[in-house]
Amino acid sequence: MKKILSLSILTLALGVSSSALAAGYQLSEYSATGLGRAFAGAGLVGDDYSAIGYNPAGMAVNEKSGMQIGATYVGIRSNVNGSDTFAMDASNPSSVATGYTRSGTASPYITRVLPEAFGQYKVNDRTTIGIGFYAPFGLATDYKNSWFGNSHALRSEILGYNISPSISYQPIDWLTVGASLNIQYASAKITNKAQTWMDGLGAIYAGNLKQANLKGDDWGVGYTVGVMVEPIKNTRLGVSYRSKITHKLEGTLDVTGTPQEDITAKITTPEMVWISGYHQLTEKLGLSATARWTKWSRFHDLNIHDASNGAAVSKTEENWESTWFYALGADYALTDELTFRVGGAYDEPAVKSSSNRTARIPDARRWWASVGASYARDNWQFDIGYSHLFVKAVEANHGAVNSSDFKAKYSSNANLVSVNIQYKF
Repeated sequence: MKKILSLSILTLALGVSSSALAAGYQLSEYSATGLGRAFAGAGLVGDDYSAIGYNPAGMAVNEKSGMQIGATYVGIRSNVNGSDTFAMDASNPSSVATGYTRSGTASPYITRVLPEAFGQYKVNDRTTIGIGFYAPFGLATDYKNSWFGNSHALRSEILGYNISPSISYQPIDWLTVGASLNIQYASAKITNKAQTWMDGLGAIYAGNLKQANLKGDDWGVGYTVGVMVEPIKNTRLGVSYRSKITHKLEGTLDVTGTPQEDITAKITTPEMVWISGYHQLTEKLGLSATARWTKWSRFHDLNIHDASNGAAVSKTEENWESTWFYALGADYALTDELTFRVGGAYDEPAVKSSSNRTARIPDARRWWASVGASYARDNWQFDIGYSHLFVKAVEANHGAVNSSDFKAKYSSNANLVSVNIQYKF
């Protein structure tokens, strides 16, 4: 019974969403210059060394070798209003249900810093090699222990980091191809309150909720391939494909007052396609655009198993849908040293139905408004980008545990600030 009560809550944990950054639990925040134009033209503009994370063929745009380090600050605020109602014990339908409802509000505010580092070396006029470190997937949410939905979620923290050795090659003047090996580390830490039932009564005893803690990690390997063409001078078009990576998360489940258990869960980070374009309209003005497709429909269910015998412990239907992200941006070089940027984007949600939207996955459509600037002097460049995300208010309505009926309305927004320091040689 402990497995059913605790893991049926935690089963959503490995598919959680940042709820304000991108669809599902996807991240794109590994470039300050990119953030300043809402990631329009991702991988093709050539004003930093982050092409490895988007389209490795774009490394060829940079005329000099170089490196950069940076970080993105993420602040996500949500307001939650709703209730959680418990009825009879589903394992004992003949029992008398007393019913119990908790309602209220919550205002979780999450702050995280996402690091990134890139470097590349121009071997010759046609070949460039590089390596990148960045986070393409991640989330953090944190509710107070006493909030009305504590049996569905307390703390959630999931991160996936890529280490990506890369190469680009230009066989002819107008065509460049590139590839990256993505060595990905994924980790998950999840907590919530586990439901317990009053002996013989079949009704939840809300004052005696135990603490459930889940953690696990894994390494996986995938790849990115890309192509960039320059059909006419000052115009670049590019397409890249990032493969899926399957992780078998191995970890432990701790529930207060019971023995620790070893568990496993398989999760696949989805494949995606980036389509980008950049045009240098004048000597000072550049225009950019991007469309990104992510195969979130791959995440249709989540199974958790007992590590000791492989027995299925829990299965949850997710029914996510594939998504598109669209962005437009512009760069204006005020002087040889100072450049300004602006951009906007629209991001579709992976969760379209309120019955699939949960306390851990309040996924919703987002609109981006972005600005940024760069200052270059000698071999150094300093970049900053800022985005505000307007998130559509959505409802979550599901019964994830026995007869628990969770209903809530989420209103969210996010602020992102990114800084980079580049050195060129």
